[in-house]
Amino acid sequence: MITQLKIENFKSHKNTDLQLRNLILLTGVNGCGKTSIIQSLLLMRQSFLKGRLAEGLDLNKPLCSVGIAHDALYRLAKNGILSFEFKDESSNIYQLKFNAEHNLNDSFIIKHNYSPNIVPEELIKLSLFNNDFQYISASRWGGRSAFPKETYAAETQKQISLDDGQGELVAQFLYKYGGDVVPNYTDEVLVSKLHLLDQVIYWEQKVSPRVTIRVESGNDNNSYTINYGFEGDENNKPLENLKAQNIGYGISYTLPVIVALLSAKPGALIILENPEAHLHPAGQAELAKLMTRVAENGIQVIVETHSDHIINGVLVACNQFEKKMRGINKDKVCIYYMNSKDEQHATKVQEVKVQEKGVDYQPEGFFDQAEKDMYKLFNE
Repeated sequence: MITQLKIENFKSHKNTDLQLRNLILLTGVNGCGKTSIIQSLLLMRQSFLKGRLAEGLDLNKPLCSVGIAHDALYRLAKNGILSFEFKDESSNIYQLKFNAEHNLNDSFIIKHNYSPNIVPEELIKLSLFNNDFQYISASRWGGRSAFPKETYAAETQKQISLDDGQGELVAQFLYKYGGDVVPNYTDEVLVSKLHLLDQVIYWEQKVSPRVTIRVESGNDNNSYTINYGFEGDENNKPLENLKAQNIGYGISYTLPVIVALLSAKPGALIILENPEAHLHPAGQAELAKLMTRVAENGIQVIVETHSDHIINGVLVACNQFEKKMRGINKDKVCIYYMNSKDEQHATKVQEVKVQEKGVDYQPEGFFDQAEKDMYKLFNE
């Protein structure tokens, strides 16, 4: 698990220092550096997977694309050195420095001469660099029933995404690992733990009641399909073989998020962008509940969100943990709010600390728009 992350001279991050816990929520107004924090991790991972991190930083593909060195370097930097430093649970410190000073038009930034040597055998122990990692972006696949086959990525590396965190391998992943036993994250007391696909359906039904999922190999043996349906009851017959585009966008859009959370093992790292997209507020609250239970189980979850329902769902889970030991310990949660940049256009990060019944204070602009709107509605 990464316990600290320092970023220097990367995009809008002149000098950002974050303490990280099990569940990290990145919030704030658009364009203030939330995604750049995630990109700092993705760039290191994709460079490592390409076998290039010992030589430099690869800015494009497959996890994210920044452009050229000019795009990556903080515009008012006093030098051309980008630095990423992180610490693990054993207090080991890893520092990576890259020199963009003489290659601003290149898509590969060479390693700084004074940066410590990269030891792949050490990095591969960290979830950021091994297969205990999932990245689900805001531009994930949704409204689709047919999915491509990519056996090595899905079945050997156990990845749900191939490019840009789209979740395009979720069908193959479920087809291969849907029968695996996973911890019980449900609200039910079970004699035995549920299989992955069972729990995926359980949590999807929190989004849309009675929805069902069936994964099949395509007729061409080169693809997979996901068929949706709805369970019957005393008044309605069951529905089967429904395409994703005909059942509600939020159901398919949230599928890779739920699969990533449920399939993760303790020590894994999951990065989620806007998991609340296309979900009803009640569904967002349930998704927040799942994220807290997964994080409490020793999985590190980094979430970029614009949803007060996600934030409130996490706060409720912290409160429930205090009362019933079900949810997440507030000491394992950190919330970072970015609402502005300083006079040098550098990101300003503010930690909003979690208390027993909420947060210690509510900064200006921190999910207070509903309050402002209600005030205008009743007082103006």
